[in-house]
Amino acid sequence: MSNKHVLVVANDKNACQGIATQLEEVGFEASQATSAKIALDKMREARPDAILLGMNGDGVGEDFLRSLRTEGDYATSAPVIMLTNKGHEDEAIAAVEVGADDFLVKPFRSSELAARLQIAMLKTKGIEEPSRAVALRAGPIFLNADRREAYLRLDNGEIKPLNLTKCEFALLRAMMARKNVMMSRQQLVEEAFGEGAKVNPTNLGAYIHRLREKVEPESGTPRYILTDRGLGFKVVD
Repeated sequence: MSNKHVLVVANDKNACQGIATQLEEVGFEASQATSAKIALDKMREARPDAILLGMNGDGVGEDFLRSLRTEGDYATSAPVIMLTNKGHEDEAIAAVEVGADDFLVKPFRSSELAARLQIAMLKTKGIEEPSRAVALRAGPIFLNADRREAYLRLDNGEIKPLNLTKCEFALLRAMMARKNVMMSRQQLVEEAFGEGAKVNPTNLGAYIHRLREKVEPESGTPRYILTDRGLGFKVVD
């Protein structure tokens, strides 16, 4: 196995060192960070292939995770696996909803850790790591605005590039930038195409229909691009 770089983020120095040792035992390279600030500094130096993030109960882990899964210089598609103590699985599941890829309950064997990392990295294989990316994610949909690329992660872990028109991409980006927020037709037109754009808000339904055909498993029963008649559209996880 080639030496993949894993960043370990945990506020307990001894725990951080222990996990790094486990990673090295199974062939990974490991760097350590005992705070979100140190972790971001490490990511300036070298982007990791995966991140192990300890849950500490004070929200730091979740805040750091959000910085990885929203717009900004540190946005990354690298898999994030949450590490949690037994009895705190609900926190880890909540983190998965925010953008983590998986979670592990401590203690765990080195072999189990290696297996989960390999699976997580296989699932994201094929998504090129963007530099200073405007990276957005909603459920299985990944979008890189800098490169004007969008991907769909299928249930079997395969990464499928989405062939979107310019208008479809603009609409998807606008909705993903306000994930879980219902946008009126007029607001969506302005944020996707700019104020004064010559796009009739009443025609958005046709664009959204074509977008669903490319993104949704079943376009007739959408899971990710939702409509509320009279209110507008939104993208959800």
